[in-house]
Amino acid sequence: MTITIADFKQRLAGKIHGTSVNKIQDFYGVVHEAAGNVLGTIDPKETIRISQITNALYDQVYEYVAPADLKDDAVLDIRPQASRTVSDNFTNVYQESFDINKANQDFTVQYNSGIKTLRISKALTAGIVAHTMNSITDNGTWAVGGNATNLEVDTFNKVSGSGSIKFDISAGGTEAYIENISLTAVDWSTLVNTGAVFKWVFIPNTTAITSINHRWGSSSADYFHRTVTTTQNNTAFVTGWNLLRFDWSGSTAVGTSVNTAIDYLRVTFNYNGTAVPSCRVDNIIGALGTIYDIAYYSNYLFKTSAGVWIEKPTDDSDIINLDVTGLGLLLYEVAEIVGQEIAGRDSSFDISYITNKKKDVWDAYMATNKSERMKKRAVYYSLPGKTRR
Repeated sequence: MTITIADFKQRLAGKIHGTSVNKIQDFYGVVHEAAGNVLGTIDPKETIRISQITNALYDQVYEYVAPADLKDDAVLDIRPQASRTVSDNFTNVYQESFDINKANQDFTVQYNSGIKTLRISKALTAGIVAHTMNSITDNGTWAVGGNATNLEVDTFNKVSGSGSIKFDISAGGTEAYIENISLTAVDWSTLVNTGAVFKWVFIPNTTAITSINHRWGSSSADYFHRTVTTTQNNTAFVTGWNLLRFDWSGSTAVGTSVNTAIDYLRVTFNYNGTAVPSCRVDNIIGALGTIYDIAYYSNYLFKTSAGVWIEKPTDDSDIINLDVTGLGLLLYEVAEIVGQEIAGRDSSFDISYITNKKKDVWDAYMATNKSERMKKRAVYYSLPGKTRR
């Protein structure tokens, strides 16, 4: 059944004894408010959506993009697109538990400064390390270029291993880089056009650093490169450590790289000319992802006639994402709200009747429609198979 806002207006007119909906100021705003009341109380099954998790899941990568319309943390399921087994069974945990344990097949929805992201832990095909960044000379030799200076190993501020590579950026230029032209060759041929290169970068000043470019190849004349301006989970750079992903697909090729023998890396910090001391790079890995879907409740109760899901209706041709029983909830929520607006001018409108009828509709719906969202679980002790990673 497809119900448009125009259809809804006709049904509403019958509930308010034929009073014209033209009396209602900001009708779309009222419907939006009522939709918030409905979504704040229930998880309508008609709002379930299934979408691919952006750019797949990767081993030991925990930050991912959340669907733009994910309602709170209302996730029903996380599953591979194909060949699911009984072991593909995720658990929704609290943020602290996730961060401490990162147990296999745990996830949480994280809010940070108003931005919602997914944190997911899944043991998958291990990545292929190109450089641990624990030493300047142990695996090839790192050198500075552009406006980078003062190259050294930092054994204190690091993400993994025994250290990170640290350098300063002097004022007056637009780029600073570190480069290794002689590392031990690794075979990344399985990643061509399907995998991604990951690395951690420490950004002391996000105002000065505008983007990060990464090169990988078999020589300084034969390589791929890509520039990013956001982190792996598509959020802005933060002051401190940032996990960056450089997708092979869509990268730019220079020369002809031998992808079975990647032995050249360059990491370039593009900046606005301001001096930036104490930049760092750690743990450069190539990885092949696995495609996973997420099933969730949307906080968009409407869609356009073109099928685009939206939070608030703006046209009478917009469609309400509710079936017969759910539509009744929205109808009586709107009727109760508009009753306050038009009751003083239309004595035939009976707010008490609408309120009582709304309760009956809610009771009937709640008795037969239960949410399928995954409830959060607190972890008190580790279970077999849920080891820390």
